[in-house]
Amino acid sequence: MSVSRRVRLASVGVAAAATLLAAPVLLPMMGGTASAAVGGCTATATIQSQWGSGASGGEIVAVTVTNVSPQPSTTWSVTWTATGQVLSAWNATVTTSGGTATAVNASYNGRLAPAASTTFGMQLTGTAPAPVMSCASDAAPPTSISPSSSSSSGADVTVALGDSTQRVTLLVGQTLGVSLPSRFTPTTVTGPALSPVSTSGGYPTGQPLAALYRAAAPGTVDVTSVSDDPCLHTSPPCTIPVQLWVVHVQVLSSGGQTVTVTTADNNHAVSLHVGDTLAVNLPNMYVPPRVSPAGVLAARDVAGGYPTNQPLVAHYVATAPGQADVSSYTDYACNHDPTPCPAPIMTWVIHVTVTA
Repeated sequence: MSVSRRVRLASVGVAAAATLLAAPVLLPMMGGTASAAVGGCTATATIQSQWGSGASGGEIVAVTVTNVSPQPSTTWSVTWTATGQVLSAWNATVTTSGGTATAVNASYNGRLAPAASTTFGMQLTGTAPAPVMSCASDAAPPTSISPSSSSSSGADVTVALGDSTQRVTLLVGQTLGVSLPSRFTPTTVTGPALSPVSTSGGYPTGQPLAALYRAAAPGTVDVTSVSDDPCLHTSPPCTIPVQLWVVHVQVLSSGGQTVTVTTADNNHAVSLHVGDTLAVNLPNMYVPPRVSPAGVLAARDVAGGYPTNQPLVAHYVATAPGQADVSSYTDYACNHDPTPCPAPIMTWVIHVTVTA
């Protein structure tokens, strides 16, 4: 599912830096980059330096990971076909198995705001072109699923086949797009929470099913469809299974109160009712907030913060009774250098209680 609107410092080991310094004379390389995008992020590899030749040589590869999802990520991983042994790595944990290398974010650089980037590096044996890398992250709205399932409908939230049984939260006035294969019948909705806007395709037209709904009133509703086939209507009918698809939608009023919190409210408790909005305003060195556990607050929009150099502004809608913490911390570009700066970390947290 995709939303169409809109990263703890840990010191890098001295050993990693020592490995770099101990390497033979490094000859700068021009160019040598490769990138690929999969699963909400891109990974671009650049050869920073090479020495020697063939298997007796070596190289330093820098990789830039960028969040291309409209939602923040908390974890990411990068994979590629290994062409040399990984002697050391920094800002990521790198493992190799069966000819495939995998890099997983460190504890301090997994969280990336939309369009934000982080880097990791490696020293490899041999000399080879920059590897083409695939990237995947958990960047997705709180109501789940993959950014690859977005459609061209322009809906605020789009759900697809893989979103069956998921829960979606909308505000009154927002739109929900449905994109299903042609074997599914037109979706049905009961209740006033969603109002149909358009529908096309689906069984038996042979065209992909596309539907658009607008959140019209507070409430809960299921959007359902079933698969069909001509042979199910013959005598005797065939025995192919019928697949049920359903998404549970909660529509909240956008007219609740808004509670605004800043750095001065650090470690304070905030009380909200379902439908209220929590506005977070923090300086630009704070990373986009993290909400834990999920299900109590839904992110409406998040903008700015590190590393955009813009003030951090985020809005969360109270979606269900319960308790959750909204937390952030400061970060600086020099924290991600091979030898990080000693910039202190300031943490920030708000304890939220939501009642009906």
